[in-house]
Amino acid sequence: MDYLFWRVLPKLEDDQFAWILWYIWKGRNNKVFSNLDIDPMDTLNLAETESKLWKEAQIIPTPVTGEHLLELPSIPGRWCFVDGSWKDKERFSGQGWYSTLEGFDGLMGARNVRASLSPLHSEIEALLWAMECMKNL
Repeated sequence: MDYLFWRVLPKLEDDQFAWILWYIWKGRNNKVFSNLDIDPMDTLNLAETESKLWKEAQIIPTPVTGEHLLELPSIPGRWCFVDGSWKDKERFSGQGWYSTLEGFDGLMGARNVRASLSPLHSEIEALLWAMECMKNL
């Protein structure tokens, strides 16, 4: 710690300390619980890389003004988006759809049904249900 706080050159930025301490702690846990030795330079390099990546991820991009926005073409017609959810060992699964039609607000449907055999079955059942609903509109 003495080296990190007072002797390392060039001086570290404040946010780098947290990453270095975190990876020192993880290295200690690997040694104690898994008997794995990690090279100190590898730990330092990993902490430095993670620190830089984290810092870059915190930068908020400046918003683009309206004159620079790209106008996407509107595709006429009805569009229907369908999704089914499925979890292992659950008794129920969810299904939903959202439909668009130019000039109208979106229509949507959601329901909870007996669980299907697999995620693929759940998606297909949701598609079939959405098609049945679209047919009846």
